Amino acid sequence: MKDSQQPEITSSGLRGNRSRYSLELPPPAAHISYKPEMVGIRFGWVEIISPEKRWNKTWNHCYVLTKCSGCGSVQWQNFGNLKRGKSNGCQSCSRKRQIPKWLEKRLTAAKQRCENPSATGYLNYGGRGIRFDFSSVTAAGLYLIEKYGLPSRELELDRINNEKDYGPGNLRFVTHAENNSNKRCTVLSQWSQEYWPYARAVVLRKLSNGFSRDEIIRDAETAVFEKRKNWKIISARLDFMTYEMPEHITVLPYQTN
Repeated sequence: MKDSQQPEITSSGLRGNRSRYSLELPPPAAHISYKPEMVGIRFGWVEIISPEKRWNKTWNHCYVLTKCSGCGSVQWQNFGNLKRGKSNGCQSCSRKRQIPKWLEKRLTAAKQRCENPSATGYLNYGGRGIRFDFSSVTAAGLYLIEKYGLPSRELELDRINNEKDYGPGNLRFVTHAENNSNKRCTVLSQWSQEYWPYARAVVLRKLSNGFSRDEIIRDAETAVFEKRKNWKIISARLDFMTYEMPEHITVLPYQTN
């Protein structure tokens, strides 16, 4: 869609690096179109956060507004380069990994639990006021490494006080046993595979994330419908599962300390 009212915006100081337009310095916009379905699409480090597509005069280059999941920076990126894999979006985060990938994944999951209402477990974290109190996942990782050194991958990230945020002074690395002793505990008085569509470890994790048994069963049915990983095994368990849980088995999402 051509916008005749939109003045052409010129840029400066970006010779040889035309892909790094910023929020304050957008790319020239001889043409503007809007594609709401683009919002949320991820390319490498970045995610598209606006439906606006800005085109240059010759329609050769299109730019979209993105946000980096690593450092949080907001930039206009060349859409064609993102689609073709020529760019991972954020140059600073793409250069060299600043924190181990496994630590980045754990911190990203923690950030999602605190900030994304669609994330599993949000109601028990962000929904009850727990915040991710760092500017970015990378900043959180660098803080932890500076404070504790590079931890063993077998250790788990733990909040010292479960009523406080993921923030400086309230994080540590502990063993799995120590972590289990410092959280609201899942109640499952007896385990038997015949009552569940998932393996024990998966069931306990979902209960710990606030799922009820009925929600776990519905999630398994969705997994089969969408043909997720191990869907055939899940389908077989659903077919032969005993749906009525005996009264003597206690199943609760949480038990407060």
